[in-house]
Amino acid sequence: MNTAYYDAKRPNSGLIIKRTCHLLLVAIMTALINGCAVLSPDFEKPEVQVTAVEPLPNNQSSDLRFRIHLRVFNPNDSELALSGLYYTLSLAGHKVITGTSNNLPPIPAYGQDTIVVDASANLMRSFMAAAELLRLQSDTVPYELEAKLGLRRSIIPHIKVTKRGQIQMGQYR
Repeated sequence: MNTAYYDAKRPNSGLIIKRTCHLLLVAIMTALINGCAVLSPDFEKPEVQVTAVEPLPNNQSSDLRFRIHLRVFNPNDSELALSGLYYTLSLAGHKVITGTSNNLPPIPAYGQDTIVVDASANLMRSFMAAAELLRLQSDTVPYELEAKLGLRRSIIPHIKVTKRGQIQMGQYR
């Protein structure tokens, strides 16, 4: 299309294009400024801990259902606005529990909050983990908690947090 003809037919088109570009630039700058807290070299990943597990009634499937209480610690000087959470818990190398939530409170700067999520434990994977634990005959069970925290108001869509350790089985006997 001939832009001279286009501009001649619409004398305000240059002004509209400039305003549109200006608004687009402001929107991009706002997103960058809001995302800078996550991009800051001082930004530390939040910590996620399991604080309680409650069994839920059976839902007629092969999955065992739980309500998991997680505590999220924000070690940063800006609020952590969460849009969602997906996490898995593996025991002895077998992913046994999976949970999600999209109704999360913001975690205040240098603060903490509890998040409650419903989770499923796959019965077959749980049996495989139990068989592995019996085979190992160990006083400790290796675990891995992986959490993907979705972020609001950030150019980075999520943060992955991984925590590995050993559960001492002697404390449950």
